[in-house]
Parts: sequence; C-alpha cells; structure tokens
Amino acid sequence: MKSLRRAKRVLDWVLNGLVGVTFLGIAVLIITLVILRYVFNSSVPGGNELLRFAFIYTTFIGAAILVGRRENIAIHIVVKKFPDTIRRALDVLVHALIVALHIYLLVLSFRWISVTGNNLAEELKFSLRYIQIALPIGCGIASVYAVFNAIEAIFDPIPSKEPSE
Repeated sequence: MKSLRRAKRVLDWVLNGLVGVTFLGIAVLIITLVILRYVFNSSVPGGNELLRFAFIYTTFIGAAILVGRRENIAIHIVVKKFPDTIRRALDVLVHALIVALHIYLLVLSFRWISVTGNNLAEELKFSLRYIQIALPIGCGIASVYAVFNAIEAIFDPIPSKEPSE
C-alpha cells in the first residue's frame, strides 16, 4: 500500500504541476493577446487556437485529477447510511464502473482519432490528432486513478465522515 500511495502522490504532483504550468501559460497568452489586440491592433498568429488546445488538455487531465481525488459525482447522503462493508463494496463497484467507462471511451477515442485525426489545425497547420489525443490520455489517467481508489477502498478503512466538499 505504501508504494501505491507514493505512486499516486507522484502522479498527483506531476499532473497538478503540468496543469498549473499550462494555466499559467494560458494566463500569459491571454494577457499578451489582449494587450496586442487593444494597444497595438495586432495579434499572435494561432494564439486563439493555441489557447483552445491548452484548455482541451487541461479539461481532460483536470477531470482525471478529480477522479483521483474522489471528487467525481456521488450521492453521499444515501451511501453514508449503509454499514462500512457495504460502503466499501459500493466504493469498489463505483470505481470499477469508472474504469470500465474510461476504457470504453479510450477505445472509442482511438477510433475517432483514426478517422478525423488527419485534419489540420486552421492556423497552426499541424495534425489535430495531437490535440485529440488529450481524450485518451485523460481517460487512461482517470482509469489509473480509479484503480488506485478501488485498491484503497478494498484495503484501507472507510472514513466515517463524508469527503470534504
């Protein structure tokens, strides 16, 4: 369990850092684009497209991070009324369903990318598959986190209170 927790902490650190740096880049690019547009009546070619692509990556990676934090949609008012063993079983079942859903989306996303991935970005002129790959990356990371959470649900005691909101 210690190595599992350590791996999860490392993954959290890397992904949070990646999303944080991306958001910082987004903020700098937005400020730059606004100053260029309204002060110099100019723009950065492909700047808006780059912003859109950065938002796509932060969305899918951020969603995976929330799965890791167990901040996915849940109805705690119902679940907390069950005994600990049933809550543990429900927690494992929920995370197994999350894994199944994300693996299904992962397979579908590769089919989608194989059909549409050869299209080029309008301004930056590179293959959109490099942007579309954010979906299977996010699904894969969310699956890993859900497996971590299911293992923790099996082997760790269930806290008696609701997760923080």
